Amino acid sequence: MPLVGKTYGATEPAEHCRTCKGTGKITRKDKEGIAVISYGDERLAPSRTAIYIIIAVILFLALTGTLVVLFYPRTVSANSSSLKLIYANITRNNTKLVLQDNVHVKNSNYFVAHLVGIEISVQFQLKDVGSNSTDYTKNTTDVGPPISIPARDTLAVNYSINATLTRETGSEDIWIYCCFIKYTLGFQVQVNTQFTYFSNTFEFSDNMYQLVDCTNVQTTNNTCHLNLLPDGGGVP
Repeated sequence: MPLVGKTYGATEPAEHCRTCKGTGKITRKDKEGIAVISYGDERLAPSRTAIYIIIAVILFLALTGTLVVLFYPRTVSANSSSLKLIYANITRNNTKLVLQDNVHVKNSNYFVAHLVGIEISVQFQLKDVGSNSTDYTKNTTDVGPPISIPARDTLAVNYSINATLTRETGSEDIWIYCCFIKYTLGFQVQVNTQFTYFSNTFEFSDNMYQLVDCTNVQTTNNTCHLNLLPDGGGVP
């Protein structure tokens, strides 16, 4: 049918068929051709669309799960692993001690964390006898910049705590344990730490009981001495 339109009325305009353009033939080269296909024809069904959708969903879930596992914040902990006596001047009335604490900082994350502050306090018989506070954010010559803890790693850091005791806070008891009995001392150590990662600051606190060996002190005229400081220096 080269022409389409109404068949009555001579004045009625007619127009060419859009498919054959009045030629009565449909060529395959014509990109404007119109094909009539049955609704139930299998060629209308999408090819492998369901498979592509399933693969895309699986990849999305796998990528999301991996990112959650890698970047989910975990605990950064600090524990006092060993407390040692490196300086002692013990009498019945006054005692000066220097304790060296080996702190193990553990980063359980899959990214680097930074230790920006730590405070260690020591108690003897439930009485505060000494502390050490270090703020790495000041970045001074003595302190230095924040300490970086690698991902999934543990870092050991040493700190010194000056402890001063009087007769009221237990100096006489320490004299008995170290100078007379030659035994060990028990201290309660609390470690408070501050960490940063992803520009956020987090705190961790741990409390533990540590034993300190003081059997190697030297006794002279009712006074006990011990000096294991570098170069035999005095109390820092």
